Amino acid sequence: MNNYEFCVQWILDQRRGNNVRVLDYGCGAGRIVKDLRLQGVEAFGCDVFYEGAAYSSLTDLTLTDGIIVKMEGGTIPFESASFDFVINNQVMEHVDNLDNVLAEVQRVLKPGGKVISLFPDKGVWREGHCGVPFLHWFPKGSRPRIYYAAACRAFGLGYHTQDKNVIGWSQEFCEWLDKWTYYRPRREIDATYDKYFCDVVHIEDYWLKLRLGERKKAATYLPAFAQQLVVRKLAGMIFVARKPL
Repeated sequence: MNNYEFCVQWILDQRRGNNVRVLDYGCGAGRIVKDLRLQGVEAFGCDVFYEGAAYSSLTDLTLTDGIIVKMEGGTIPFESASFDFVINNQVMEHVDNLDNVLAEVQRVLKPGGKVISLFPDKGVWREGHCGVPFLHWFPKGSRPRIYYAAACRAFGLGYHTQDKNVIGWSQEFCEWLDKWTYYRPRREIDATYDKYFCDVVHIEDYWLKLRLGERKKAATYLPAFAQQLVVRKLAGMIFVARKPL
């Protein structure tokens, strides 16, 4: 099970036969939106379709008529208090102003509605966009980071290389990392979410069991807090927060 399937399953588990409206914030090509709609869920998506990962050309044309909408000026193009759930999958590490984004997410959620977030904080060990460990720990614009990335690449680490030479790939990816990612400390993330939401619950252990599928028995040997820590360090945080009533 991948992250897209996990988000769909989580919504289906929460729905329990009720009609719900769901927004996928930063929906990309709209895979989660499409899969939820195939399950009878009234799902919508929005995205800025930024040039760092432009998915607009890949969007299913059946979803473009008011179902997946492009955002302008940071505003979610839906009415206030109009969704039961908001999903954001690997999105929040790409927004430069987390405070503004969460204010908008809170606005479109109904009172008591929930947001599920999947994204890495700065403490994650692996830079998930390229697969090089700790690359995001270097300061932005750091020249040594390019050489570190090149060394890791020379030893076979990294992906999305597109047959580029080692230095060329390292320099280009580090520039992308500087421009399009904002890895934040866990404390800063928690404080910002706490401004707008309550009842934050981490579910990395639940994510791990679903991801492992038939192999989930291996995870049960670890207590829940250890499972959560492993996921946070190797993949990122997965947590749910509620809009106050």
